Amino acid sequence: MAGTKVVVYGLSTEGYALASQMAIKGADVYIIDESNPSAISLKAEIAKTYPNVSSLKEDEPLLAMEPIDVAVSKAQYLFFTPRIRKTGQDVKTEIHSKFKDAITSLKKNSSVVFTLPTGFGGNNENISLLEHVTGLQAGKNISYFYYPLEDLNQQPKIIGSFNGKEDLVLSDLLTTN
Repeated sequence: MAGTKVVVYGLSTEGYALASQMAIKGADVYIIDESNPSAISLKAEIAKTYPNVSSLKEDEPLLAMEPIDVAVSKAQYLFFTPRIRKTGQDVKTEIHSKFKDAITSLKKNSSVVFTLPTGFGGNNENISLLEHVTGLQAGKNISYFYYPLEDLNQQPKIIGSFNGKEDLVLSDLLTTN
């Protein structure tokens, strides 16, 4: 688990909480603020110093960065946790646009973890978009997981996967104790 390369797409409350948890466990974590052209390296010391995204943004510490496409191309796991600003019908369009941006640089044998609740058929749409954008096939040379975050105080107990296969590294990354 130490050194597992993780990118969290979205400097949201949920995204920062997940990124911090994984950084403290020793993963090599980068978090992407969609309004910034760089991925921010999140080390365990920073995650322990800043308990939430608000405190990190207020203090504005100097953090190591690298281009988003470089960070994503190195990622073993990409967690999709964007900040959503739109309402109504525009939400779906915004999510698809951000998801497409997030997955463009993914490489073979990486995994995508979608953390937003989806409607009926939403995961099928995400998988189709993932396959179309990356040119990779879900379940064969790229993995898709569904882990809807609704309450930061209680993470989901189950991780949905495209092919029903368990990923022990992912389970370890998401274990809270």
